[in-house]
Amino acid sequence: MTSKPTILIVEDEALIRLSLIEIFEDAGFVVLDADSASSAEKMLDAKSESISILLTDIRLGAGRDGWDVARHARSKREDLPIVFVSGDSTDDWKDSGIERSVMLAKPVRDDDLLGAVSEGLAGVGRA
Repeated sequence: MTSKPTILIVEDEALIRLSLIEIFEDAGFVVLDADSASSAEKMLDAKSESISILLTDIRLGAGRDGWDVARHARSKREDLPIVFVSGDSTDDWKDSGIERSVMLAKPVRDDDLLGAVSEGLAGVGRA
């Protein structure tokens, strides 16, 4: 029996986060979710070894952002695949310094999102 991959979804907008949770649960993932950078970082501190992939928005309200979450994740697990989803930060991705990651611009079709996560799990991150 193959274990299900675990995805950590970081999204501050509740309706979008709930939609993402549903998409990935329906696709067979174990889903962890956080509504802020600080919540995500605490989850990464506690469960980084069990997380298969990180999916994060960039703008997460006031304070730390998705770039910070990704850097924190990589400080815990250098090999952790990361998928960024953003409505306004796609131009900043190449300058972020987060290698082996994927950036998707909102709005994102469910199939494109699932495809990017599958690529990340397969080790096909793009810089």
